[in-house]
Amino acid sequence: MARDQHSPTSTHPDPPSTPEPAPAGKLALLSQRTALILFIAVVSGIGVGVLTFFAEKSYPKAVLAGVIAAGGCTVGLHNLID
Repeated sequence: MARDQHSPTSTHPDPPSTPEPAPAGKLALLSQRTALILFIAVVSGIGVGVLTFFAEKSYPKAVLAGVIAAGGCTVGLHNLID
């Protein structure tokens, strides 16, 4: 289908079909997979720590439970997400 001669031309160029590669000098600190795994592990560790504190009313037990949960979640998600 041809463009009408009297219609205005587009002032915006068409976007490229493929994204441009990142500059060679700037690499990402973490991959998206690693960032996702660490984020979910931290959130779950905080959740377990808060729930443990509400149940036990002990800061050391809550911190220990949160750290162990975050570590276990990190290992589990590393094996699960491929």
